[in-house]
Amino acid sequence: MSNAHTKIALYASYQTGKELPGYIKFALKHLSETDFHVVLLTNSRELSNETYEFLADNDIELFFTENHGFDFGMYRRYLQLRSNSIASANCAGQQESSINNLERLLLLNDSVIYYQNKFSEYFEQAENSSADVVSLTCSNEFSPHLLTFFLYMKQPALGAFYMFLFETPEQDTPQNLARNLQFPLSDSFMDAGVHMDSIFQTEKQASFAYPELIRQGAGFIKVKLLQGVYTYKEQLRFIENGEYDSLHANYAELVKQAGLAPDFDEKWLPTSLRETAQRKILWPALNFATKIKNKLFKKPVKNDGQ
Repeated sequence: MSNAHTKIALYASYQTGKELPGYIKFALKHLSETDFHVVLLTNSRELSNETYEFLADNDIELFFTENHGFDFGMYRRYLQLRSNSIASANCAGQQESSINNLERLLLLNDSVIYYQNKFSEYFEQAENSSADVVSLTCSNEFSPHLLTFFLYMKQPALGAFYMFLFETPEQDTPQNLARNLQFPLSDSFMDAGVHMDSIFQTEKQASFAYPELIRQGAGFIKVKLLQGVYTYKEQLRFIENGEYDSLHANYAELVKQAGLAPDFDEKWLPTSLRETAQRKILWPALNFATKIKNKLFKKPVKNDGQ
């Protein structure tokens, strides 16, 4: 592990196979073409020779770690190990660069597919922003916060980030992760006087705004939208907000119409795991449940989907 880099991109990914999915290789390859040192943080498992060759050819550092704590757990363990190895080197009289000397830290995860190579554009816009930490999108849903699947942090934001990350326990469910890490991180930045901004602004809340983001040429989309698989509560949120069209949009077709990068293979887009028949059956049930709930709490239904 080299500690001399001043710009590091940490890409967190949980996978089960020996090969990396094509969309992950696409993102890693193009990230490695920037001036960031790229680190793949992933769960320990056997990888193919081809995968090791791909990582070596693109000078991507591999960090195997335990499968717990989600992406923030992976970030935490990598940065802790990096910090500990630096302390050991300093005790031995070696000169190593500290995590506190990082100029830029970029956090990414595999919940998003980048189907166009716009990393240089994202970085340029982040650098041109007066903000200390920049995300691709933000949201006021539940509380104002940056979406953490892409966080571009400049040096003024790093101290607040390290303190928050190392002092907050790892979380065991996606709900706890959002409640105790993803949302409060933005609060922590605000409390520390760290200026935040996002590259893309949307009229709708970010969860419902991907048709809008695709039209803006954002070049990325959530994997979950392509797969069409949501929990009951997630579907209910769409319906309660009158977002039936966003819930059932053909995101794969929208992405293809927006244009894939020349080196992005269409087969890398996950196919929908939800049948049309299931959608037709589930929608009336969810809509009925929503109407009953809103009637009980005297809340009008924004859109009944008819």
